Amino acid sequence: MTLEFAQFAIPINIGPIELEMKRTLAKLVGSRYPDTFDWGTYDRITRMLGETPRGGVVYSTTFKLVNHHSSCSKCHYAFELDTYGRGCFHNCAYCYAKDQLESHGYWNRPQPFPVNLAEIRKIFYTVFETEKPNKWRDILEKKVPLRLGSMSDCFMWLDTKYGVTKELLKILRFYQYPYIVFTRSDLVAHDDYLPLIDPQLATVQMSIVGNNQTLTRYLEPGAPSYRRRLVALKKMRNAGIWTTVRINPLFPKHPDGFLTDHETVTRRFGTTPIPTLNLYNEEFIQEIAETGTKSILVGFVRLSPIAIKNMTRAIDIDLKSFFLPSELAKPGDKRYSDREIAAYYNQFKTQCASAGVRFSTCYIGNGLKDYYQYQDSWANKQDCCDVVGNVSSFRTTSQMIDWDTRIKQASCKQEAMKSQSQEILADETNKKHCLPSANVPFERELK
Repeated sequence: MTLEFAQFAIPINIGPIELEMKRTLAKLVGSRYPDTFDWGTYDRITRMLGETPRGGVVYSTTFKLVNHHSSCSKCHYAFELDTYGRGCFHNCAYCYAKDQLESHGYWNRPQPFPVNLAEIRKIFYTVFETEKPNKWRDILEKKVPLRLGSMSDCFMWLDTKYGVTKELLKILRFYQYPYIVFTRSDLVAHDDYLPLIDPQLATVQMSIVGNNQTLTRYLEPGAPSYRRRLVALKKMRNAGIWTTVRINPLFPKHPDGFLTDHETVTRRFGTTPIPTLNLYNEEFIQEIAETGTKSILVGFVRLSPIAIKNMTRAIDIDLKSFFLPSELAKPGDKRYSDREIAAYYNQFKTQCASAGVRFSTCYIGNGLKDYYQYQDSWANKQDCCDVVGNVSSFRTTSQMIDWDTRIKQASCKQEAMKSQSQEILADETNKKHCLPSANVPFERELK
């Protein structure tokens, strides 16, 4: 016995989630996309768990536009999509998403859950195969690149079991849609995935915090090793894919002031040895360059009190002692002084130049001033992620999305309007003081 829909003859014994998704797909009349996905995946997860977890086994959030928020209003790739939600098996000790989701009881309870692929299919079909209205039409028609990987990693190895990310890659290739991958996983270079990534459509940014494999294993217990990531980078470069290494978060080796006010640090610690976090050594940048990777992006860490506690427990080094006492006394995330951040960026820029690698910075989390402050240091002045001009399909960025659209898509429109005002003020200040960073080099923080 079957249930008849417009395009499908559906067996009566299919699970309830698959049935709902196929009802959605049945409405995509005349879709040209060749559907081969196993839609029974979601029901099998439910049966495996034995009960439906809080929030269900379907991650319902699809597209997100996050550059309505002041912390990322200048982000060039703020149009996001996660193929898994409510957790990540990499379980990084410093993860900001983990902080947020744990506080709501949603982190890996008991695992990350796959996104509603039927809804994603419906959105792409509606925008590119019909004239019907859709809230994402304006952005998608402009081919604003998607960022894959935000609150969770799309390329966790559990995808070899569920295939949700793999199916998304097929959808993006079918509709010739550009995307940027943020990942810590070597799965992106696996033989079943690499052929699905079109070098003209996609770029991959591999996140690596250091080459000390002992410490990184403690900080990123579920992520593939540093060496595996290097192998993946080389494999992708050989396939013609534009790759970038994100040293983000960039962790300091020494307490704040060590590079720019060493006497103060010496007085602060007295006869106690000054703590050191040796996540990377002088060979780090050269090892990355040897994979064929041409671009490195660094973004200085900021840590919540919970993340500081988690990292201290993971590596048995008191991370609180790395921050100035005055900074620790402030509410919210803890960050380093501007002078010290600039000193680290200068060091990495010099090392990148010696290795023949392009350099850039990520300002997210450190305020709008950091966007302007370090812009002159970017190898690619058009794009801090260094993709525009290096991948042919990247002709737009999230910066080209107008504020009316950002406010319309925002969950809190009042906050979005506040962010707009802050950005306008920052832009005006930047022009008034002649700061496009093209005229004022970021080394000025050291003077």
